[in-house]
Amino acid sequence: MEQITKTLICLVVLLLSLWAAYDIRLGAVRVYGKVIHEFDPWFNYRATEYLVRNGAKAFFTWYDEEVWYPLGRPVGTTIYPGLQFTSAYIYYGANALGYQVSLNDVCVYVPAIFGPITTLFVFGLAYECSGFSLMSATVAAFFMSVCRRISCAR
Repeated sequence: MEQITKTLICLVVLLLSLWAAYDIRLGAVRVYGKVIHEFDPWFNYRATEYLVRNGAKAFFTWYDEEVWYPLGRPVGTTIYPGLQFTSAYIYYGANALGYQVSLNDVCVYVPAIFGPITTLFVFGLAYECSGFSLMSATVAAFFMSVCRRISCAR
């Protein structure tokens, strides 16, 4: 009976952590709507938009003259493009399935999608390594640098 109670408590705390990871990342959406805030998310949105409009080949050779003024920046060779490609594939996939979503909406909701996924992976990794999985998952759900690292838009 004690093991069942322990497992149930573990499951409840994990579910609350997953919910918190989702809910925290939607705070700005509830307050301001689906608006992209701050410089880095805006740059990530612009890069994703360029990728969607021009394709991967053009993306990797893109020289953006609107950033790092007056010099500009060779975007395709100076960023980690995983966020942009993931957002583009979500956008393509949703539209291919008949859901008409804007790229802005995809970029706004990507953090809310990946927050719980990150929390779940941290839980699994901590469980395998040390057994302190609940604390690790809860910290990951609330940890702001994790929130920022997966943000295409806030």
